[in-house]
Amino acid sequence: MSIIATDLDGTIFKGDTLIDDVKEGLEKILDSGIDIYYTTNNSSQSPNEIKSKLENLLKVNIDISKIISPLVIFQNLYQGIQKKLYIYGSDNLKKYIKKINMHITSLENSELILIGRKEENNNSEINQVIKNVELGKNILCLNKDLTFPTEYGEEPGNGAIVKIIEDKLSINIPTLGKSGKLYSSYFTQKKINIDFVIGDRVDTDIIFGKNLNAKTFLVSSGIKNYLDVNIADMQLNKFSDVVPFITKNS
Repeated sequence: MSIIATDLDGTIFKGDTLIDDVKEGLEKILDSGIDIYYTTNNSSQSPNEIKSKLENLLKVNIDISKIISPLVIFQNLYQGIQKKLYIYGSDNLKKYIKKINMHITSLENSELILIGRKEENNNSEINQVIKNVELGKNILCLNKDLTFPTEYGEEPGNGAIVKIIEDKLSINIPTLGKSGKLYSSYFTQKKINIDFVIGDRVDTDIIFGKNLNAKTFLVSSGIKNYLDVNIADMQLNKFSDVVPFITKNS
C-alpha cells in the first residue's frame, strides 16, 4: 500500500476555505486504500485543532496520529526530558507546551529558547533573545516559513522572526519544520515510508520529500516560490491534479 504526505496550508485549504476539488480528490485516494499523512509547518494550532478543522472541511474522520506538525516533532524529541524552556510565541503555543509537561520559565533562567510566531512582534523581546543566544543559550525554531497563505493573500510567518535573529548573529537556527532533518527523521524513526509528497512550497514540502527519497509534486495553489521549482519531480496546478497519477501508480 502506498503512503502519501500532503501539505495543508496552500495545498488542501487556504485559511478556512478548501481549495477547489480537494474533497473529491481525497475521497478517491482514500477509496483506493492509500494511506495519508497530513504534514504541516503550522504551529499556531495544536494537532487536535488541526484535526477538527480537517474533519469539518473534508467531512471525513482523521486519525490524529497522521497529523504531523513541528509541535509533534518537539514533543517526540523532548517529552520526558527536563528542560527549562523559554517560548517566544503565542499563548496558544505556550498552552500546548504546558500540556506536555514541559517547564516554561523566564528567558534568564532558560536552558532552551523556542521561537514561534506572534500576531504582533515584540522587538524588545527579540533583542533580549538575541542577547541570551550571544551568551550561549541554545535556540530552536518551529519553522522557517517567511510567509503562509490565507484566503486574503500571504501573511508573515514564523521564519520572519527567525531570519532577524539568524542575520543578527550570523547563525543557522535548527528547525522543527519540514525543511529540517528533525522533521524527516521523525518518519524514519517511526518507520513510516512515504512514497509521494504533495505541497506548494519548494523550500519545505519538496525538500522534505527529497529528504525521504519520495516522489514530489509541487502544486501552484499556494504561495509563490522563489527557489527553483524544477527541484520537484512534477509540477501541477492543484491537489486534485495529482490524484490520477497517485491512484494509477499505487
